[in-house]
Amino acid sequence: MPRGYFLAQGLAPLGCSSSDDDEGPCELPDGRLVCGPHGLVWCGKCCTDYSYMEDVLGEDNKDFEGDRNSPNVAAPAGRGLGPEKVKGTGLVFPSRFEPPVETQPPLELFSGRRRHLKMTRYTYPGDSSILLMMTDGACLNNGQANPRAGWAFVQGLNLEGKPLTVSGRLEQQGPWGDNGIQSSNRAELRAVIAALRFRHWPGEGFHTVVVATDSEYIVEGSTRWVRTWVRNNWRTRSKKEGGYASVKNKDLWEMLLGECERPHHNGLAIQFWRIPREWNKLADEEAKKVAAVEETPDEWIDCLGMAF
Repeated sequence: MPRGYFLAQGLAPLGCSSSDDDEGPCELPDGRLVCGPHGLVWCGKCCTDYSYMEDVLGEDNKDFEGDRNSPNVAAPAGRGLGPEKVKGTGLVFPSRFEPPVETQPPLELFSGRRRHLKMTRYTYPGDSSILLMMTDGACLNNGQANPRAGWAFVQGLNLEGKPLTVSGRLEQQGPWGDNGIQSSNRAELRAVIAALRFRHWPGEGFHTVVVATDSEYIVEGSTRWVRTWVRNNWRTRSKKEGGYASVKNKDLWEMLLGECERPHHNGLAIQFWRIPREWNKLADEEAKKVAAVEETPDEWIDCLGMAF
């Protein structure tokens, strides 16, 4: 199967793993796919586009594994199901989440449990429109030979009350096709971007997504440093180079800002909360696990959650 294909069952892309096996589209008797909740070929709320199936059903499937009735129907490369990738312009910046109690772990503070189809989201008590996501990135042999980076986030609970995690390997290329290194910082950024793009969160009724992470790089960078970077056209002083240099991981920072601007038009705000490392063990363990066992994708792969 060509690189960059997407699975239409569960999580969309090859190369990403998830403990959430309850998400997917609805297949009609004629083989076409529609989103489960709304019965649409293209759905803005679910952020899905199954129009490619018109092309798939018109061919003899010689380029696909299995037949069209298999749950693993794939979409051609270049027709990804994700929202458009947007570079942030600096019109919208995320803010910092200030917990009322500093010593209360995220899952205790966000004690609300909002049911959505076959899963449950972590929400703020008294305001179920505020969603909690926990993210982390890890890199084995970080800064050494043969580094391997992975990312993960926690999206909620399954019907049995067990945490649902989504994880994947950090790609060799960034969102715009530029080559990037395997590092913990890039993996941390990738985890946040994956979490924000995973679902059309306003479509589930959320107006705020709180991203909890133990990364100072993410929290300080997204709420403070990035304002200066944008103002200075992504240039920063470099003692090593004796002048100015491009901000490290500029491509991912631009996309993270884009993921704050794009949903802003739908009334969604993004906030970051820095938590102690011991409160983020689940995302950390998943990121390390996928870094150790999965192969490194060459190209950028979107990870999408499809509800049914």
